[in-house]
Parts: sequence; structure tokens; C-alpha cells
Amino acid sequence: MDRICRAYGAEEANVAALPSMRIARVRTADGNQESHMKRVYSTSNNLALLERYNQLSRDICHNRYPVNDALKKCHDLAHSKTRNKWVTIAGASLVSGIYSIFFGGTIADVLPALIVAFGMSLLNEVLSKRSLNAYATTFILSLVGGVFSVLLCRFLNIIGLPCQCAYVMIGTIMILIPGLLTTNAVRDMFTGDLMSGTFQLLNGVLLAVVIAAGYGVSILALSPIADFTRNTFVGWYDLIENTTWFRALMLMISGTLGAGAVCLFFNLNLKRIGWAILASVLALGVYVGMLEAFDYNNDYVFLIVLIPTLFAAILSEIMARIIKIPATIILVPAIIAVVPGSSLYYTMEAIVSPNMAIMPAAEWGTICILTLLSIAVGICAATVLFHLISPVKLKFNRFNKAVGPRSSKFKNKRKNKDK
Repeated sequence: MDRICRAYGAEEANVAALPSMRIARVRTADGNQESHMKRVYSTSNNLALLERYNQLSRDICHNRYPVNDALKKCHDLAHSKTRNKWVTIAGASLVSGIYSIFFGGTIADVLPALIVAFGMSLLNEVLSKRSLNAYATTFILSLVGGVFSVLLCRFLNIIGLPCQCAYVMIGTIMILIPGLLTTNAVRDMFTGDLMSGTFQLLNGVLLAVVIAAGYGVSILALSPIADFTRNTFVGWYDLIENTTWFRALMLMISGTLGAGAVCLFFNLNLKRIGWAILASVLALGVYVGMLEAFDYNNDYVFLIVLIPTLFAAILSEIMARIIKIPATIILVPAIIAVVPGSSLYYTMEAIVSPNMAIMPAAEWGTICILTLLSIAVGICAATVLFHLISPVKLKFNRFNKAVGPRSSKFKNKRKNKDK
């Protein structure tokens, strides 16, 4: 917004972007000042639309369309169909199913996770057409997801399928957890946007509490028909002889497939999916390497998550500059594997357990907070690094433009002298 205002001749532009509001104040060359405020009632995870808006803003700044033409282009884009509902629903289902395996579940946990996430996505489409706020919608989805996870797993257990409700719930949490919102909030605070960052951080924390409340109520209500008192669960690493290469291979395969599912869930442009998966595979390799180096010890969770997040953020910034898109489009699939969906579930499960396991809840809660903090620090470090590089690059380009003609003229004179 600031660049667009300056492209049309504004001497000064001050823009504040909050989660529910956009405020802009502009001072023109003749001294006139204009202020506008726009209320934001809803948001979405449509990365294809984000890319198209980014390209439109570039085109507006470069071509300086007449104001009416620019407004028409914005209106047409806002009312264009850039999202396929069924692709988003399929992506959400695949995210839940794949990450139920990534976090330790077995093949038996994939089917119920797919079914529950499919139902949650359909319900979300219905709720999105109602005038509900994000907290009410998230609570309803969490409650429904928890209830149907318990009931479906119980039914499948009766007919002989050994699925576990814990891993099914972890998979479905992955399509609700506001990990990116929270990390963006901390990044805004680190870069000086304290008001925006504070609002987003509070929003992310409240959404996480609402998710935990929804699943917690479902566990408390249905605990008589499901066993939530176990401290350990049987995962794929318990069923097969645990070797380092096999564990790393399973994480790489499931993490890569999960990144592809995230691209569908967030409606990524098909031309960018290859770039996103490449970044995800490289970042996932660093993450698995850190896990193996520290022997999967949660005492080092901050460092284990920080290094791959920093790597993914730097790689996303580089790729974004190559193909000229927002770095977020590459970053979201690249870091989804480190989002603390499992630790959030285990924290909530320990709190609502009949024995009120305070120590496990505190331990898992600390892991969840440290994971989010390390993701935020990694993204912030990459952002600050590229902000420091950009002014140097800009000055270098200006210097080249200034001395370029002189240097070429000097070379021509030198050639003539040699002749």
C-alpha cells in the first residue's frame, strides 16, 4: 500500500495493517492530507489470491494505471474465482491423514483422519457463509472434530481396525492450529510493528486456547467410551524395528507428501507447487538431520526447530526473489512439519485427563511454546538479514546506473586509443 501511494505521487504515506482493520494516511505534494480506514471482516488461506494481489500491486506501481482502471482491476480480482472448494477440502483431508503418520500414527490412523477432516472442511464451508467470528467457528470445528474422532475410532476398533484416537486428533488439529499467524505476529513485533504484532499474537493465542477447549470438551464428554488415560501410544516406530535410516526415511516421505497436501489446502498456484515442494524437501532434510543429531531429545527442541526454520526462511526469500512472489507462499509448506500440532494435543490431553497430569501438561506446554518461539526467531532472523541486504543492493544498483555510461564511454575511448 505504501509503494502504491508513492507511485501515484504521494509525498508521505503511513499505513497500519491490523488483523481486522487497515488504516492509511497520505500527504500529497500540494500539502493535502487524506485518511482512510477499511474494516476487515474475514480472512482466508488462499495463497493463489495472495500471489495475484502481489502481482497486481507490482503492475500498478510499474505502469501507474489511471485510478479508475486500477480500482476496476482490484474489483475484478476481488470477485474472481481463484479457489476451488473441493481441492481445498481434499487438501485438508490429505493434510490430516498424512500428518497423523508423520507424528507417529500408523496406516490404520489415516482413514479416520481423512474422514474426520473431510467432514470438518465441509462444515467450515457452511460456517463461512454465516456471520460467525473466527473463535466461534474454530471452537465448533474443534468440538466436532474431537467428537467424531472419538466416535469413529471407537467404531473402527469394534470392527477390528486398530486405529488410535490420539493420532487422528493430532492430524485434524494440523488444519486448525494458527502456527503461522503466531509466528508472523512475533516477526511483526521484532521488525517494529508492535501494534499489529500484538493483536496477531493475542489472536493466535486465543485461537490455540479455543482449539484446545474444543478438543478438551470432546475428550471429557466421551472419555467413558475411549481410553485417554494412557501416557504412551503405539506408533509406527514401535511396530517396526527402529533403525535410524528407516525413521528418517519415514519422516522424509510423509513430510514431503504432507507439504504437497498443504499446497492444495492453501490453494497454491500450480506453477509454484514445484518450488514449494523443493523448499520443503530441503528444509525437511535439515529438520530430520537435527532430530537425528540430538537423538530426538525434546530438551533441545528450540535448536532443533530453529535451524531448519531459519534455513527454510532464507531459502524462501531467495526463491521469492527469483520467481517474484511473496516469500510466504514458499515458506508455509516449507515449515509446516515443525508446527507444534502434536505438542498442543498432548498438552490439552494431559490437562483434561482424569488424573490432571500437571507435570506432563507443563512439559508439553513448554515444548509447544518453545517450538513457536523458535519458528518466530528463525523467520525474524531471515527477514532482518534480507532487510539489511536490500538497501545495499539498492545502493549498488544506483551506483551501477550512475557509473555505467561513464565506464562504457571510458572503455570505448580506451579501445580507440589502442587502435
